[in-house]
Amino acid sequence: MIRRHLLVAVTALTISAGVALPMATLAVPRPAPAQEPHPVIREVMEKIESARTDLVKYADRDFKGHRAKAVAHLNQAMEELKLALEADKH
Repeated sequence: MIRRHLLVAVTALTISAGVALPMATLAVPRPAPAQEPHPVIREVMEKIESARTDLVKYADRDFKGHRAKAVAHLNQAMEELKLALEADKH
């Protein structure tokens, strides 16, 4: 009689563990997929590059030196953003 109760208890425990363990592993939070660090800065860098290319290739004149100044400022902005990304690594 005691063996039968013991057998029932062990069986019930085994079945419970078989059901509970998979559910417990599903409940463990998964790490988020790796994302690009600083997506806003990367996007701005792409836009600056595009604007610089447009000014250099497609502007029909220099506008009394203001186009060249704008390109220089865009170059400076790109350098600052590169330094910002580099500073975040340390």
